[in-house]
Amino acid sequence: MPNSTPEIPQADKALSEIAYDSLRAMILSGQVRPGERLGERDLARRIQVSRTPLREALGRLERDGLAINRPGLGYYALEFDPEIVEALYEFRELLEVHASRAAARRISEAGIRELKDIMRQLAVYERKKKPSTEELRQEVQLGLRIHEVIARESGNSFICETLLQIYDRLRLLTWIDVLWFDKWQLTREEHRELVDAVTTRDEKRTAKIAGQHVKRSREDSLWVITAQHRERNHAKGPNRTRRSP
Repeated sequence: MPNSTPEIPQADKALSEIAYDSLRAMILSGQVRPGERLGERDLARRIQVSRTPLREALGRLERDGLAINRPGLGYYALEFDPEIVEALYEFRELLEVHASRAAARRISEAGIRELKDIMRQLAVYERKKKPSTEELRQEVQLGLRIHEVIARESGNSFICETLLQIYDRLRLLTWIDVLWFDKWQLTREEHRELVDAVTTRDEKRTAKIAGQHVKRSREDSLWVITAQHRERNHAKGPNRTRRSP
């Protein structure tokens, strides 16, 4: 006689989804700092789930690249270092240039309307003379939405899914765009050119703009991450005291 599906695993699966959504939001919003230890006891209390679904959620975050499992120490929120940033942007460039070219060839009328609507929303932020930090972050998120739409309109679900995972990680770096506000006008211009090239179905121009945009973003991110990484290592010092295990 076949076994019926047990109710407890189903309940645990639902709780695991809740835990995953909550943890993901906490990491991407900055409530959990990069490199912070994801202690199970504290998180279970904050999210109000048991340890079993929480562990399933942490494992899923690790697969998504938003958490790191250090054997014997537990899970930690992803913390960028120069090597990770370099590798991430190299992978993004390969996929995004291809996806952008494909999107220029395949984009639907609905996709064109969506991109133009995003540009209208961005224009509202651009008219603000002294935007707040929160408004800057919202504008950065809208800018990232342009890339998400283009990835979807490429028509390749595998490339789109991978790019969306990359963009999730890049959301942890959105503060760099705020720090580099003196270059933000250039980012705005690049977004306008990219949307114009895609919506006019100019494949060659789209691929060129996409590649240039990712390369510049990589340079800016590496500059800031390298400086932060160097400062953090200097603060720790060569003779820092180690805690006993």
